[in-house]
Order: sequence, then structure tokens, then C-alpha cells
Amino acid sequence: MTTGFYYRTEDIRADKVLYLFVGSQIDREIVNLFKSPVPTVLEGSRGTGKSFLMAVARIELENSFSELKILPVYVAFRGSSLVHTSDPLQFRHWMLTKVIREVLKELRKKGLIVSSYACSLLSDNTNQDQTRLETKLEQIIDNYEKSYQNPGNTVNIINIPDISDVRDAFEDICITLGLERISLFFDEAAHVFRPEQQRQFFTLFRDFRSPYISCNAAVYPGVTHYGSFFEITHDATFKRIERDILEAGYLDFMWEIFQKQADEPVKIAFEKQRSLFNTLAFSASGNPRILFKTLSKSNKVNTSEVESVVRNYYRADIWSEHTKLGEKYIGHKALIDWGRNFIETHILTAIHNKNQWQIKEGKEELTVYFWIHKDVPEMVKEALRLLCYTGIIRKIDDGVRNSHSKIGSRYEIKYGCILSLAPNPQSYSEVLGRNLDIRRFNEFGATHPAYQSLPQQNLQEVQDEEIAIIVRMQLQQSIDVLDITDWQKEKLKGVGVTTIESLLSLDEEYLINNIHQVGAVRARTMKNAATAELLEYLSG
Repeated sequence: MTTGFYYRTEDIRADKVLYLFVGSQIDREIVNLFKSPVPTVLEGSRGTGKSFLMAVARIELENSFSELKILPVYVAFRGSSLVHTSDPLQFRHWMLTKVIREVLKELRKKGLIVSSYACSLLSDNTNQDQTRLETKLEQIIDNYEKSYQNPGNTVNIINIPDISDVRDAFEDICITLGLERISLFFDEAAHVFRPEQQRQFFTLFRDFRSPYISCNAAVYPGVTHYGSFFEITHDATFKRIERDILEAGYLDFMWEIFQKQADEPVKIAFEKQRSLFNTLAFSASGNPRILFKTLSKSNKVNTSEVESVVRNYYRADIWSEHTKLGEKYIGHKALIDWGRNFIETHILTAIHNKNQWQIKEGKEELTVYFWIHKDVPEMVKEALRLLCYTGIIRKIDDGVRNSHSKIGSRYEIKYGCILSLAPNPQSYSEVLGRNLDIRRFNEFGATHPAYQSLPQQNLQEVQDEEIAIIVRMQLQQSIDVLDITDWQKEKLKGVGVTTIESLLSLDEEYLINNIHQVGAVRARTMKNAATAELLEYLSG
């Protein structure tokens, strides 16, 4: 079976992105929004393709730069978990510095030189040319991102400008260089359990508003805090990336993205057994990363192998990421564990039993949906939000009336989680896929007995001191916890990289010079992919 699927956008070379893009109507709408002057916030759980659609928009803008004169600039905030200084506005200062640095880098790539006036604004009105300014910004960023080694230390922020000066500088850059605008792409902008960072980010997102700057951000469902100064309905266009398994073109879309990446023998094998592919595609509930992971685990293309993958992945593997949240954030552990137990013991069992009864009675309406009363305890809602973040469930809509005309929210649970309970997932899928009905759902009222076991705790925002301790603990873990290939782990261990901290401490040149039989490009790709996964892991 092929192991060549791309799980992460960071692994994909820029010249392959447009080829791999399969533009459904919703995906095309999102890409066009990203390219427009309209501030856009895209929400989706991990693996749904937020970063990939950003990459498509950036590359399309890049390819049309000579015509449109729009400068696309990518800014990743995954390193935020490493920032631990005594500066109360450390995140704002760090990300503002990163934005300036990335804009200057993109301009330099195009051979465009910033005016001395803009340089003075971007260096807090000190006289620096573009080269010295970039060097100074690099030093500030590096000091912030190494601050986890000595939490509480200070970083010299004397050269970090005010946001109004940054806006003025970007306006000057656009006017003097003949640019239409600068388009900023903020990936992984809002991390779980860091509400204060999120609020600072969205305040900055709003403050960047200018005819010469457009902002785009990718966020996670359920755990994003916008703050009191940012109103999502007024300050941006909000979109969700959702691929509904009930849509007529769903299977065709998933088949096309599979064909773009699969080896020819695998394509032929699944073409002959299309129903097996359909089972894995439905099971992923629209998540390309999960589809590729389960395809990679199918060493043979036959019914028993696919059924084994469904049972193993959706009974165990899919829960590991959710459980890790509790291992990393002890204050939330009890609630995270309760949420898992609630889904496995009550939701999944109720849906499975209902479907089996419907099938036995010869009725066609089957479900992967459930309904939660709007007045359930807040801790239940928080547990469900965390389950949305990890993608095990998806909130479809609010204000839905149940069979007794009560109002609540409707959710979808991963199709594969339902299949995994069946003794014959493949045959069950062929019945379930044909008869899904979103109007049919199991109902959980405001006083369901399961709520009696809710943990007695008040969730509080995780403080920087607590995050610093957590990060130190995570850095000591083996690289085996990272979601990278076994080949990457083997090569890293071969040069003495065994812990997360040891990987973080090495630069690309070390790996290029010390990994035998691997060229510079491949070593750099491996380092970048591993580091991206590392920082996502640390971020929650």
C-alpha cells in the first residue's frame, strides 16, 4: 500500500499545490475570499484543509503578482507555545514582529527595497536600512522563541513599532512600490487553551484593517476566543470548511483528491473495489487527513483489511489525540475524559442501537446525528466544544427543535465511529450510507443522567506559568509521540535526535550535514515537516 500521501500542507512543495487542489464549490469560494480584500476567518478542525486552501490562495496570488500587484505573506504562529517572558504583551509583540519580518522577506524575494521612511516607521523611528532592520527583527523573534529555556526573562522590545506606525509603513510600501495591497495569511492563529493570546491576536487582526492590508486567519472550532474588541460578524467574513457526507458530490470529491496523490497500483485496486473506498471516505466525514491516514493503514485492498482499519482507527487511534489534551493540560483532564466517556458510552451506543432497530424493522431512516438541549450544564457544552476541536464530532446547527419541540443543537459524530461498533463494518456502511437522514437524531435533554457524573470543577484559563511547566514536560518526551513518518523518526534518531527538545535545538544545516544518503532538499523538507508537527503538538 502507498505511504506517499501528504498529511500536512507543510510537506507539499509549492509547485505541487495547485495540481493537488480539487476545487469543490465551497473550497473555491473560500479561496476566492482569501484572495479578496475582505478580512476572512476560516474555521475547521485539524486535517480538514484550512492550511491547504490558504496555500492555494497564496500561490494563485503569487502567480498573478505581475498583474494584480497583491503581495501574499504567510505568517505561522505555531511557535507561540515557546514564548514565556515577563512581558505582559509578549504575544502581541512577538506576532507583530513576525508580521513585519515576513513582509520584508517577501519584498526582498521580489527584489523590492523599502524606503528609508518605511524602515524608520518599522523600527520605532530609528534610522535603520532594510537589511539591518531585518536582522534586528530576527533577533527579537529568536529571543522570544527561545524564552521557554529561561521563563520570565525579558526581551528588548525598544525597536518594536506601534500598530499605527506599521499601518503607515505598509501604506508607504504599497504606494512607493506600486502594490495594490499586502495580503496577510495567519495560519494556526488561535491555539487551544491560550485564550489571552487569541484575544490579543484578534485585536491585532482588527487593528490591521486598512485599504492597503487584508487579513485572513485559520482557526479551530469550539476553542477560539475572539475577545471583546473583535466581533466576528462585523470585523470579518466568517466561513466554515465543512464537507457534508450527504452532499451529492461528496464521494466524487473524496475520490478525486485520492486520485491526485495515490500510486497507480492503489488507484487500480480501489477502482475495482470502489465500495471499500466509499466506506473509508464516508468514515472520514470529510476530513482528507483522516482519509489518507486510513488509506495508508490498509496494507491490502480487501474487505477484511478495510474493516480492520475502521475498527482499529475509529475505536482507538482517533481518540488518542483527544486524550492527549488531558495529558498535556491537567486542569482540563477530568472534563476531557468525561467527554470521551459520554460519547462512547451514551452517544455512540444510542445511535448504534437506534440504527440496528431501524434496520431490523425494515425502516430506511438511519443516523449519525444527535441533539443536545440548549439548557444543558455549561460543562457539557465545554466538553462538546473540545470534541469539535479534535474533530470527533461536528456541530451542524443551533436552534433545532426536537420531537417534543424543545430547542437545542444538532451534532454529527464521525461516521467511522459508528461503523466501528458493527461486526461487519463494510456491509453496515453500504446500508448506512444509502439511508442517512439528517432529520433523524438521538436526543439528549437538559437533565440526562449522564450529566450527574460531570467533574466538579471550574475551568480557568491556563496561565503562562502553567503553560511554561507543561511545555518543559512535553519537550522531554520522545519524538515517537510526533505524528511524522517512521522513516523520519528513524533518520532523526540516527543522528541522535530522540526527544522533542533535541529536535528543536538543531538547525537545518546540522541535519543536512549529518543524515547520510539524504540530500539537502529532502533533509530540509523532513526537518520542516517534523518541526511543524512538533509545534502543533506543543500548542495543543
